[in-house]
Amino acid sequence: RRLITIITGVAAVLSIIISLLLSNWYMAETRLLLPGKSRSGLLFGFASGNLPASATSLLGGVTGDYQPYLAILDSRTVKESVVDAFDLEQVYEVEDAEAPRFEAVEILGDNIEFIVDEQYNYLAIQVYDKVPERAAEMANFFVDELNRVHTKLASQNAGAYRRMVEQRYSASEAKLDSLNEALREVQALSGVVDLTAQAQAFLEGVTEWRFGVHAAEIDYERLRYLYGDENSVVQSAQRAIELANARYDAALAGQERLMPVSQDSLADLTHKFLELEVDRLVQVKVLEVLRPALEEALLEEEREEEAVQVVDEGVPPVEKARPWRALIVVSSTMSGFLLAVMYVLASVWWRRCAGMIGNKLDTAYRDWA
Repeated sequence: RRLITIITGVAAVLSIIISLLLSNWYMAETRLLLPGKSRSGLLFGFASGNLPASATSLLGGVTGDYQPYLAILDSRTVKESVVDAFDLEQVYEVEDAEAPRFEAVEILGDNIEFIVDEQYNYLAIQVYDKVPERAAEMANFFVDELNRVHTKLASQNAGAYRRMVEQRYSASEAKLDSLNEALREVQALSGVVDLTAQAQAFLEGVTEWRFGVHAAEIDYERLRYLYGDENSVVQSAQRAIELANARYDAALAGQERLMPVSQDSLADLTHKFLELEVDRLVQVKVLEVLRPALEEALLEEEREEEAVQVVDEGVPPVEKARPWRALIVVSSTMSGFLLAVMYVLASVWWRRCAGMIGNKLDTAYRDWA
C-alpha cells in the first residue's frame, strides 16, 4: 500500500508540474456559408476523393456542396502559403530539420480543423496557435486563400470551356462557309439559283407547253378535216405543232432558261441541292446554339466570384483551448495508480510462486538428465 501511495503521489505531482509547464494554445474560428447562387460546373473534376481526418463534420459525414472547398483548404498548396505567410518554420522551430517546410506543413495540419455542421450547414475553419492574434489571422488567411484558389480554378475551367466553344464555333463557321461555296458552285454550273421556285415555275411552264401541243394538234386535225392536207392554213397548223413539240422537247432537254437542266440529270441535281441545303441548315442551327454559349463562356471567364460568404471572421480568442490540464493530471494519476497496483500484484505473485516454480524446473531438469 505504501508503494502504491508513493507511486500515485509521484505521478500526480509530476503530471501537475508538467501540465503547468505546457504552453497554452488558443483556437480561433471563422464560419463560412456557400453563396446564394453558386457556379455549377466550374469545379467539376476538382474533388478530393479521400479527404483527410481533419476534414470531417461533427456528425461524421461530409456535405457534398462543401467537398470542393474542403479539398482546397486541406491542399498542400494552401498549407504552404500559410507556412510562408506566417513564417511557421521558425514559429514551430523546425528550421533546422532536414525538411523544414514539410515538417511545418505537417505540424500545421495537426493544428487546423475544417468542420461542416450538418444541422446549420456551415463550414468552420478552426486554427490553433500559441498566440491568439496569430491564430485569428491564420483563420482569416485560410478564407483568403480559399477564395484565391477557387477563383483560379474557376477561371482555368471557364477558359478551357470558352476555348472549346470557340473551336466548335469556328469549325461550324468554316463548315457553313464551305457549304455556301459548294452551293454557289452548283448554282453556277447548273444555272439553277432557287431549285424549289424554279422547279415549280418550270412545271407550270411544261404544263402550258404540253397543253399548247395538244391544242395545236386538235386545231390541226380540225383544219385538215375541213380543208385537206394541201391547204396552206393546214400546213401552217402542222408547222405550229412541230414548233410546240420542239419547244417542249427542248425544255425537257434542259435548253430552257427557267430550268437549264435536262430531265435525266434533274434527279441528281435535286439530291445534291437537298444534301447541301440540309447540311447548311444544320450548321446554321448549330451556330444559333453556340453563339449565346460563347457569350456566356466569355462572361464566365471574366467574372470573379467569392467562393464562400463569411458569417463570422476569426477574432483573437480570450480563453485557451488546450492543454486540458485537469484531464492530464487525472489521467496521469490514474495511470500511475493502475501501474503501481499491477506492479505490486505481480511482485506478490512472484514471491509466492518463485520457490515452487524453481523446484518444478529443477525436477524437470533432473528427469531429463
